[in-house]
Amino acid sequence: MSNNIKEIYLNEQERLKMTDFFSTGFEELDIFCKYIEGGNVITIGGRPAMGKTNFSISLINHMVEKNKNVLCFIMDSPKSKYVMRLVSEKIGTPLLKLLDGKVREEEVNIVLDSYIDKKLEIVDKTNLKIEDIETKIQEIKPDIVFIDYVQLIEAPKAPNLTEAVNLVIKEIKRIAVENNVIVVLLSQLSRAVEARFDKHPLLSDLRNGSLLEEISDVILMIYRDSYYESEPEFPQNKIIIEKNLVGPVGTIYLDFKHGFFRNCQCTTTF
Repeated sequence: MSNNIKEIYLNEQERLKMTDFFSTGFEELDIFCKYIEGGNVITIGGRPAMGKTNFSISLINHMVEKNKNVLCFIMDSPKSKYVMRLVSEKIGTPLLKLLDGKVREEEVNIVLDSYIDKKLEIVDKTNLKIEDIETKIQEIKPDIVFIDYVQLIEAPKAPNLTEAVNLVIKEIKRIAVENNVIVVLLSQLSRAVEARFDKHPLLSDLRNGSLLEEISDVILMIYRDSYYESEPEFPQNKIIIEKNLVGPVGTIYLDFKHGFFRNCQCTTTF
């Protein structure tokens, strides 16, 4: 048995030496997320309009640039609007400016050409079922899957909503493990946040979240001061790593410009 343990350990060390580690494009976040791999489920939680989708778009653009095979399921907007947000983030310009045609055509074309030969597929479907997700994953074999957002997946019949959502969550974890794929779930948070003096999100705020909290390997919460104050004196934009089975927990501080998060020089806290 001891020789078996030694062999497994040495094989794993050798594998890690050759691993292309998980990268988000946010330097300090990578300290926490480096060892995420296939089979892991990441949940990104936040109140509506806090920045969940735009944060995930930053991750997607970075991963596509790193030649990862990325699959996105979106259920609350058409593919065309999502693509505009991808391009807006890539250029680093406000979405409204892009929609109004106030960005130089040459600049837009450079960004559009950067997507050529990249592996990015976007599925926009309002009545998405768990079977649709599994079929598409098996078809294109992505490295990473984004689902925006988990509460909009069509749930199977169950005695109540919580049980129905939990069935979906269990299936997502199974699919991630069986297909050796990283799954990123965007999740709404309950209104309980708004009832507290301190508006920082907690794990208990995950909507229908008892099982979501349990099966997620990593849970990131988004918090922005400007969401609650129009002109905060010293605005803080945080990604709070509330749960992490592959590294430490803590908080990173980011800039927030043109609706998207950016790296900044603030100090990470563990």
